[in-house]
Amino acid sequence: MPVSAREFQRWSDQWFPEVSARELARLSGLKSTTLHQQIVRNKVAESTVISAARAKNLDPLEALSSFEGYVDLLTGTSVPTEAELLSQVHYLDVLREVLGRAGDLSAMEPSMLRPIPQQDSVRSWVDAIDPGDLRSVMAARLGITASTLSTRLKTKFAAPLAVDIARQAGVSLASGLVVGGLLTEAEGGWPANGRFEALRALGESDLFSLAIRKLTVVNRGYWQRQHNKQQAEEFWGNLG
Repeated sequence: MPVSAREFQRWSDQWFPEVSARELARLSGLKSTTLHQQIVRNKVAESTVISAARAKNLDPLEALSSFEGYVDLLTGTSVPTEAELLSQVHYLDVLREVLGRAGDLSAMEPSMLRPIPQQDSVRSWVDAIDPGDLRSVMAARLGITASTLSTRLKTKFAAPLAVDIARQAGVSLASGLVVGGLLTEAEGGWPANGRFEALRALGESDLFSLAIRKLTVVNRGYWQRQHNKQQAEEFWGNLG
């Protein structure tokens, strides 16, 4: 959940003494009206805390850990698993690695990897850390249906949900914030070139298997979009 205005005021007084809310917003790259509304509503977004921390060259993880609900964030952050790293490699980058090894393209370089987040980053990450019942457990914890949870994963991936999912899966608590785009890989404790090295370390068979899995997901999404388009056309056709 967003942090309270009182907590944020305490934190900003510590690190930005005698700085007005308007000036703090400017330093953080925010509109003053945005910060004002968050404070009035008593719901200061986690992204606001992180932006302010960056403006002061503070560790965003440490900053967020000073707020209720995130007190274990810093201590619960660790190196991501290989599965997490590979989940954030775009399918086109996987295919390029396949072609590079075959000699049909120049070898992949770390800088060639598409940045996080990607269109399917959150779903791919949840799939990678799911022991088999993660979605059902999370839906039950939140008191929502599995379909509603899926919608939340596809739309705005809230920071509390990202951290809670990581807690339930027993992985680094910062990983969900990385794949959701709230933190950079470096800020979330992901090793430099970690995704590239995980990809490069795969044997031929594992690389092909990864490519097949990612292409299967892409194909499923394509057919779902086609199905939705056909349904919409039939709906409007029946109306007219």
